[in-house]
Parts: sequence; C-alpha cells; structure tokens
Amino acid sequence: MVQTSEEGTPQGGLVSPVLSNVYLHYVLDLWFERWLVKRCRGRAYFVRYCDDFVALFEREEDARWFLEELPKRLAKFCLEIEPSKTQMLPFGMARGRSKASSVSSPRTFNFLGFTHYIGRSRRGRLILCRQTERERMKRKLKEVKQRLKVLRIHGTNAMVDYVVRHLRGHLQYYGVSGNSRGIVRYWWLMRRVLFKWLNRRSQKRSLTWEKYVRLLAARKLPEPRLVHRLYGVAFRPT
Repeated sequence: MVQTSEEGTPQGGLVSPVLSNVYLHYVLDLWFERWLVKRCRGRAYFVRYCDDFVALFEREEDARWFLEELPKRLAKFCLEIEPSKTQMLPFGMARGRSKASSVSSPRTFNFLGFTHYIGRSRRGRLILCRQTERERMKRKLKEVKQRLKVLRIHGTNAMVDYVVRHLRGHLQYYGVSGNSRGIVRYWWLMRRVLFKWLNRRSQKRSLTWEKYVRLLAARKLPEPRLVHRLYGVAFRPT
C-alpha cells in the first residue's frame, strides 16, 4: 500500500540525496540546457554537484539575465537561492588579461572545497588553478582533533590508523595539479596534530619526535603527492 505525504524525506536519509539530485536535474540542469542556453548571446555552461553549482557565461549581460531568471525558476518549485553564497564575478582568461569590467568582485571563488583562480603555467600561459579552501581546511583540522580526542582511550594504533585513512582520502580528493602547497601543508599539520595527541595520552611525554617519525614510517603514513595531474607537470615534495 502506497501512502502520499507532504512531509518529504528525512534529512540525512539514504534516499534524500538521490531524490534531491533527480529533482534538481529537472529544475536546473534541463532548464539551463534546453531553454536558457538557447537564449544567451554568448557561450554558457553549467556545473552542478548536489545543490552547489556554478554557471559560466561568455558575456556579462547573459550572466546578469541568468541572475534575474534563476529566482523565478526556483520559486516555481518552492526553492530559493542562498544570498550569502551567490555572487557574480568576472573570471577566466579575459579577466586574467584585463582588469576592465563593470563588476567589482574578487578574482577567486570557492567551489567543492577548492578556491579557484586564474594563474600562469611555467610557460607563462593563463590556466585555471585550484587550492584547498582555507576555511574547509580549518574545519577538517578541527574534526580530526575531536576524533583523536575520542580515540585516545583505544590506544596508539587506533589513532595512527585513523590519520592514515584520513590522509589517504584527503590526498585522493585534493591532490590535484596546482595544489601542491595545500596538500603538503595539510600533511605537515596532520603529523603535528597526531604527535601532539599521542603525547597527551599520559601526563608525562613518552614519545620523542625521532621515535614518532619511525612509527609513521612503519605504519606507512601517506606522503603528499598529486593524484590528478591536470597539466602534465611533475611534482615532488621538498
């Protein structure tokens, strides 16, 4: 027996993100592709992950028109944008060559844990660069500290194993070309945090830095490395 409900699905439920993605595919993806793009004067692209998205336009007037039409589209489905997370900024190769624009805004934007900006390659070409978002890194460090605090009662092995798994996942996501400084810094901070909490297991400091380094080598703590090479540039940590 099937019963209808207006309460929706519980937040955090397994089916919630699936239904949300299907819903937004119709509300945003298809609308942008089949209706809005055809009415733009220049090229336009749309990138979405769950409820986070970035719309890219070749012409500024198209971007302004999109910002006018987007609230109307969302309102039809009882949705609304978050003003604090919504902005329009000139970005791309044209912005890298010239400062002329009627839009006054920063040259960077955050999306999916990365700060995106226009930089230059070793050959001087303008390229899209990404760095770990600063606030995201702070939140991750705070979460790790809280988890290590809980794991103290389970011993050294549990704490080291947790950091090894955490670092491996971090490198898989953030190990992209142009983010070498970000992953090296996070790797270095993780080592310092783990060392601190291992020595907090007792009032008397019991682990020297030399013993700690040997412990990490034995437990195969992941080294900072690029997993996703976007520009074909080799990277070796110093």
